[in-house]
Amino acid sequence: MKPPSWTKDAAHIENEIIMHRRTHCGSFLFLEGEDDSRFWDRRVSQECELVIGDGKPNVEGAVVRLDNRNFSGTLGIVDADFDRLQGRALPSPNLLATDAHDLECVLLRSAALERVLTEYGNRDKIRRFQDTHDCTVRDALLERGLVFGRLRWLSKRRGWDLSFAGLGPERFTDRSTWEVDRDGLYAEVSSRISPGIDIHAAILELPDADPWWIFRGHDLIGLLRIGLQQVLGDLKPSKGVADVAALLRAAFDKNDLYRGAFGQSIRRWESTNPPYQVLSPPVP
Repeated sequence: MKPPSWTKDAAHIENEIIMHRRTHCGSFLFLEGEDDSRFWDRRVSQECELVIGDGKPNVEGAVVRLDNRNFSGTLGIVDADFDRLQGRALPSPNLLATDAHDLECVLLRSAALERVLTEYGNRDKIRRFQDTHDCTVRDALLERGLVFGRLRWLSKRRGWDLSFAGLGPERFTDRSTWEVDRDGLYAEVSSRISPGIDIHAAILELPDADPWWIFRGHDLIGLLRIGLQQVLGDLKPSKGVADVAALLRAAFDKNDLYRGAFGQSIRRWESTNPPYQVLSPPVP
């Protein structure tokens, strides 16, 4: 039994995989956490074993350590986070990053969003919202999510020691209108950083970038949950962010993965690392 203070590290994962190779001759897929495992569990080959790394640094560190041993058949998948915007490259060819900010963004960029809206949204409410705002639900969701994503990016670029606890959609989104209180959000950030700083002006100074590199999936799912409660549907308040994330994972078709750039990157890794397979065959 692990002691309460026990934490997994890259060296532990490395040793665990070396030992496990004695009984498993297939591939190993290293993942950051349990939610990633829930997504990949039904999408990987029977010859692929999932390994939860308990965090991005552990996944990257374990893969690099195994590379140094010339250990074959291991692939690590991590969230891109802000790495592309920061110009940070992955430290191994046996590491792949999501083609959006994180896995939740990969789900929301796919047809899984429309499937969840069809199943859990209210058709009349959605039509009324889209007609009134002259945009799709996805466009509205992303416009709202960009507010929070840019704040996170700004904080990272400026090296602010800013905790985002209490700065999410739950606090700053009006449930009756699905509108974000930007002024209130910016004022709160300013009070935590330096009273008087113009957060809006600072955000406008950020360079142009692909929005999918900026969004944080957890923020988007939080916003979607709030929208589905009143403006877009009748989702029960007892359904939390984790529940909506689970709905999106279930709605993400295997072929959505195979057709996308992310899945193609995995296929390319497979083609250069025979005989190891990660993905299960596509559905005919």
